[in-house]
Order: sequence, then structure tokens, then C-alpha cells
Amino acid sequence: MKSALEKTVEKINETIVRQLRCKTGNEFPVRTFGIAFPVQIMDGDTESSIPAIVLNDGECHYVFSDDDYPVGLYHRLVSKSYAKAKGYGDGDLDIETDDVSLIVWGFSNRLNMSPVEFEREIVIPSIPKSAVLVSSDFDSHRVIGGEFRNVNYVNRPEEFILSVKYRIQFKFDRICALEKNCS
Repeated sequence: MKSALEKTVEKINETIVRQLRCKTGNEFPVRTFGIAFPVQIMDGDTESSIPAIVLNDGECHYVFSDDDYPVGLYHRLVSKSYAKAKGYGDGDLDIETDDVSLIVWGFSNRLNMSPVEFEREIVIPSIPKSAVLVSSDFDSHRVIGGEFRNVNYVNRPEEFILSVKYRIQFKFDRICALEKNCS
């Protein structure tokens, strides 16, 4: 069963693909990924990390820029926080708040769009209203620095990299979740 976060990520990815097609009238291949995590790599004496999707069997999929696609994206879970739900009938429920970064890379020359246009016209309308928009970062160097450690990744002038932070909340019942997982 998929979590609320996984469902939100899928919805965002699907909507970005549709929104790009609707806005441009073109069928662009979009490289979409779910939730990526930093993967530690040892190269000799140097430790580095790259963002990747890690499958349950340990296989990793690289999620960053790929010349075969004009645009790609993945999500990175930054943090989770918890609180007790307040309100009538919510006394036994908890609230999970997930802070997520949507990392987007693309080629302006192939999309015929600037990073600001892509964020404003494609990404932002694709974030569901149930999610809270937090901020966008267009500084490619800073975004790359947050995603890669000890890797010298230099994007080309026509390649944009941006991040959009969003937050989702949902209520859950710990007791019910435990009972469902044990039966």
C-alpha cells in the first residue's frame, strides 16, 4: 500500500507530464522519478554521494541529468515531523508533516522555456492544493551542492537546475497501522 507521500509524488509527476504537453502542444519525453536519497560512494580515499532511487533489493538508479531527455525530476524527502491531531474526534490521531524538495533539471534550448517559465507554468500548477508550497531555488550551484557531495558536477549553460520545496500533512492512527501490518 502506498503512503500519502508516494501518492502525492506520483500525482505531481503525472501532472507535470500532462501540463508540459498541454502548455507546449508537444509530446516531450520526461524522466520522472519518485523519492530519491543520497547514496554514499567510495572512490579510493574520497567519499562522495549522489542522489539515487534505491530499490528494496539494493539496486540504485541514477536520477540526475540525462541528454536523452529534455527534462527530468525527482523528489527528495528532507524531513518528517509529527504532532498530535487537535479537534473533535481526533484525540487518538497523529499528524505527519513531510518536507520535500522537488529537484528539476531541463534543457532550455530543447524546451524553449527558461527555468522561471518552467517553474511558473509547469511545476507550480502541478503541485496539488493539498500540498503547501514553501520556496523555489533557481541557483543551480546551490541546488547541485545540496544534492551531490564531493562530486564536481558542472551544468552546461542551457541546462537549468532548480528545486521547489513543498510540504504535505496527513493524519494517521498508530494503533490501526500496527494492527494492519501484523495481520
